[in-house]
Amino acid sequence: MKLPLLLLLLLISQVLGSQTIIEVLSKEERFSTLLKHLEELKLVSFVNDLKSGTVFAPDNDAFEKYEADISNSTILYHFIKKGIRTDEFYNGQLKETLLEGGPDDGGQRIKVTKSNTIFINEAKIISSDIQVNNETYIQAIDRVLEPPASIGASIKMRNKVMYDLMASTEISNLLEKKRPFTVFLSTTETPFENYNSVESNYLKSKYGRDDLAVYFNYTIIDKVIYMDEFKSGKTTFKSLSGDSLVITSNKEKMTVNDIPITQSDIIASNGVIHEIEHPIKHDAIHFDTRKYMYGYNATQMVEWFDQYDLGNYLDQQELNYTFLVPPCDSINASTISKAWLSYHIVNGSWPQANLKDDMLLTTQFKSHDLGGKQQKLPVSVETDHLYSSSIQFDHARVIGDEVNIHDDIIYQITEPLSLPGDILGKLVLDLDLSTFIATLYVSEVGDEIKETNGLTLFVPTNEAFQKLGLVAQYLVHPTAKTELQTVLRYHAIANSLLYHDDMRDSVHELVTLANSTLRISQNESGSIFVGRPEGNEGVVTHTDTLVSNGVVHKISQVQIPNQVRITNSNLLVGIESNTMIQILEKANLKDLIDRDNIVVLAPSDKAFSKIDLDDLFENQDQLERLAKLHIIPREWQDRWIEESSNLRDKSEYPTLLSDDDKVTIRENEKGELSIEVKNGPESDRAHVTGLGRVSAGGGVIAIDSVLIPIKRGFFGLPWMWSVIVTLIIVIITGGVLSIIGFFGYKIYNRRRLGYRPIF
Repeated sequence: MKLPLLLLLLLISQVLGSQTIIEVLSKEERFSTLLKHLEELKLVSFVNDLKSGTVFAPDNDAFEKYEADISNSTILYHFIKKGIRTDEFYNGQLKETLLEGGPDDGGQRIKVTKSNTIFINEAKIISSDIQVNNETYIQAIDRVLEPPASIGASIKMRNKVMYDLMASTEISNLLEKKRPFTVFLSTTETPFENYNSVESNYLKSKYGRDDLAVYFNYTIIDKVIYMDEFKSGKTTFKSLSGDSLVITSNKEKMTVNDIPITQSDIIASNGVIHEIEHPIKHDAIHFDTRKYMYGYNATQMVEWFDQYDLGNYLDQQELNYTFLVPPCDSINASTISKAWLSYHIVNGSWPQANLKDDMLLTTQFKSHDLGGKQQKLPVSVETDHLYSSSIQFDHARVIGDEVNIHDDIIYQITEPLSLPGDILGKLVLDLDLSTFIATLYVSEVGDEIKETNGLTLFVPTNEAFQKLGLVAQYLVHPTAKTELQTVLRYHAIANSLLYHDDMRDSVHELVTLANSTLRISQNESGSIFVGRPEGNEGVVTHTDTLVSNGVVHKISQVQIPNQVRITNSNLLVGIESNTMIQILEKANLKDLIDRDNIVVLAPSDKAFSKIDLDDLFENQDQLERLAKLHIIPREWQDRWIEESSNLRDKSEYPTLLSDDDKVTIRENEKGELSIEVKNGPESDRAHVTGLGRVSAGGGVIAIDSVLIPIKRGFFGLPWMWSVIVTLIIVIITGGVLSIIGFFGYKIYNRRRLGYRPIF
């Protein structure tokens, strides 16, 4: 039995040994298309001469589905040199074909995928191990094997997003060359997921192409590394960027820089692609403020910075700055200047958490009008609730969160910032300062204020001028122009910028434009006071209005320097009380009213029109009496109704006429004052129309009626009382004389009759 079996095996071996691949293929009609292509390409002899090998033979259906032309390269890609049975295949196995031009100077590879079925590249083996001889096998497949494309083309098919990014650099052209490459390709369509949105936008932009090339070069090795042929362990390779990539392989997984390789050995004509789980982050890409500005879509601002020699702020790393970026379409090209751009650069790093309401930030705009100092930028912070707030730089609101790059901060704002404007133009907009603006024009000091560099200006409000009363009327009178100029200059300090925080830090005594010292101090509660060093201070009610040449603060009181001496005579001129001035002159009291602690009651000219002035001027005694009745020898009272007075709504004051000739000042429920002569008729009551305190401690009270002195007889009493008192005195004197005469007569009569007293 053994001998016949051996003879049979020998016979079969001889038969098989004499067969060729062509003969075996010819036996099956399903390979007729393959045979036809072999004949047309004159490859029959070449195939028959093969001593061993494996043919991956597409059937007729496979060729019918294949739309491309069949070439020598196509056919040769279906042959490998060694005969292999399917039980020798393993998953991920690579085999070199007879198609020359592989990346390692060998043949192009095919890849085996083995599970329940076996695939060669993407073709399934449908009939396996068709034996030609002991060293040659045919594996029937259902698809024509297409020779591998270049790495660039392969990437384009597998990840169009990544390829398009490569195409924006020279990398795509590089990967078309016949040099061998290994590429680690992310499967994600968001290749920059390891970078934030700003960095990602930058890398995608035309400005980030160099860094994008570095990014891709880091994923490429200029040699072919097949994972099927890679030994277990860890190996370091140098990428095209010059940086290291570490490939690790063991029985469980393969990684590059600890990133899992999800699909290895994707064959390409000039190399191999390994797909990885997520993109590699290249730490060698250095991001700076300039790149972040590009990524923040602030490219136009960057171009302007460069155009106006401000690009260094984006590139330097020694100091930190905060950049404010408005929308480009909101910028008026005519406003663009180095000064304007510098105002959008703030000294220091200012994240939202560090910003506080009403704070001032220092910008990089250095202004000649500020004496070479840097202009400030106001900040407003409105806290809606515990976790959010609304932030404004001047009038521009912040959009979104800040971007931080090496402690440089970038904010997007709703609109461009405007440089602080002309001081007069800025103050005109505040209706609460209209009186001050009017005095600037009247005094012709406006231009001087406007041209003062490094100006700190304390501006009294309208209410502050109202508190001056008649003094304000005098200051705007043509005769008081010099005094008004001095008063206004006293509120201005040159070449010394004082902002709110500066005024709170310490006490300042500074020389003003009036060449007088102004004192700025604060109390324990934080209120800031401005005034003469010896007192009479006004309160700062609003701070830090920025203007082109300095800063403006509102104050509650007009400050009058010591060199401005305002007298009662000045106030009478200011209110144009001409008749009263004439009366005082004729009564020789003009000089007296300007002494210390003298208060003048000044009826208006209209009030004097109701009396006979001619008769008054002819009667010197009556003239003097009337004039003296309108003079109170007393220091000015901040409150004319004394709280200690038993009469709660009135107080009495003696006049220069006499201690008996007093005037009574009353106050009604509205706080309005009126004045009348004590014991005089109520019909002669005068209403106070204005008050004004002067430097000597007195002042002027303007009234709408003339006070008439009470006519006095004997003893300084009114005539009626003088008559009554005189009659009483006559009666008493007559009675006393009668009694004396009576008793004198009796004594005389007794003595005449010879009566003598008995002792």
